[in-house]
Amino acid sequence: MKYYLIFVFSLLGIVEAFADGGRNVYKFLSLPNSSQVAALGGSNVSLKNGDVNMAFQNPSLLDNEMNNSIAVNYVNYLSDVNYGSVAYSRNINSYNAWAVGVTYLNYGTLDGYTEEDIPTGEFSAGEVCVTALYSRQLFERIRMGMALKPIYSYMDSYNSFGIGVDVGACYADTTHDFTVGLNLKNVGVQLTGYYEDEESDHRERLPWELQFGLSKRLAHAPFRFSLTFTDLNRWDLDYYKSPKSTTDTDDISWGDMLLRHTLIGLEFLPSKSFSVLASYNHRRSQEFDLEDTKSFNGFSFGANLNVYKFKLGVAYSQYAAAGNVFTLSLATSLDEFKK
Repeated sequence: MKYYLIFVFSLLGIVEAFADGGRNVYKFLSLPNSSQVAALGGSNVSLKNGDVNMAFQNPSLLDNEMNNSIAVNYVNYLSDVNYGSVAYSRNINSYNAWAVGVTYLNYGTLDGYTEEDIPTGEFSAGEVCVTALYSRQLFERIRMGMALKPIYSYMDSYNSFGIGVDVGACYADTTHDFTVGLNLKNVGVQLTGYYEDEESDHRERLPWELQFGLSKRLAHAPFRFSLTFTDLNRWDLDYYKSPKSTTDTDDISWGDMLLRHTLIGLEFLPSKSFSVLASYNHRRSQEFDLEDTKSFNGFSFGANLNVYKFKLGVAYSQYAAAGNVFTLSLATSLDEFKK
């Protein structure tokens, strides 16, 4: 265990040492990867329910229950943007497990123009991330994991390569259905930029953040609650205030700012084969708020249904009045077909 921890933190130090100042790049790394995650507000680092997709939220959630699991996800995102992912996991032994996944985002076909507004024709853009995960049981209730993420992004004739690392830990009390998760996400470097500055590539930071969460299922009622705290590495999330607010961004109250870091998720679990999910993302609600409009932006809803040997998931989220996002997930365990 000692050498495993030394390797993890040494790797983090090396990767972060290359990071340069600037705006964030590869923002698609922060998008929800499955219907369950989307329905729980966009992020969750503490939910342990045997879904291999959760391992890509926090690598320490990868455990032996996910052996030989496979998952496919598709998201009909804003405008003509679509993205999806595939994942597979397998046990090494009773203490160790690995998983691999690929996420692809397609921006569609775009019209190109010069600075003089002269058309240059159509072009395409997209981004790809390959994720390799490893997790290990350190103690009876504590597990740790890490993920290595090579990244490729292109836009017309411009392209960029990068690499990111996730490191997570979780505490799971299965007796009381209580889990706590901690994840350091997207720490890394843009190895090659889209264009060059005076003497070298223009490089930008990855959208790294620290996340903490907890999930608890009630003992005598079919409900499970999740609280996820995001962007803990920076307090001031002052991207925009609500358009309906009359105060400046600097006047966002302490309570409002705390809620912008918080995702509140609820699951209704009437049976093992069916569940309904709902969540509230206050930051999304405020930043996508439109004046003189009423919408459900900030709220997300979803459902899971087990059919035969497959688990089907669907989620709906609203980012703004015209920004409806639908997510579909399909997962199964290949071991089920051996029975």
